[in-house]
Amino acid sequence: MSHLSRTLPIKRAAHVYLVRDGELLLVEERMDDGSIFYGLPGGKANPGESLADAAVRQVLVETGLTVTDLQFVSLLEGEMLTGTRNECYANFGRFTATFHGELDPTDPEVVGVKWVPFAQVEGLIRYGPPPECEERNPLIWVPTRDFLRGGARTYYPI
Repeated sequence: MSHLSRTLPIKRAAHVYLVRDGELLLVEERMDDGSIFYGLPGGKANPGESLADAAVRQVLVETGLTVTDLQFVSLLEGEMLTGTRNECYANFGRFTATFHGELDPTDPEVVGVKWVPFAQVEGLIRYGPPPECEERNPLIWVPTRDFLRGGARTYYPI
């Protein structure tokens, strides 16, 4: 079968860079193997839901914070996890936003929420879940690295 004749499921997700005094907010989630994974607040969009609306909804359940005034930062797009049961065509939006409220996650998978100094973020994100999860893909973290250094592009092919 040729490459072009395959139909991949589309995964749409949105994540938000929440920044305070040189720190980035990360969520701590427990993975299936028991390890702790650090990630950006946000997640998968529901069918028919915009990436911006998904970002607002997911940040609220993962952190307890209400976000407003979303500003688009980057779009990541491309084929991921080829040859695994999770292969998909990814369409991931990244935003910044104004936020208010108290940290109070209600998502049962979130075990903590943590403000991390920019300089420490890259050290944490190396500890990914099993390889079939997209967070293990270093390309997923390139926009975050660029954002922390003050120079995120608007488009990242995966």
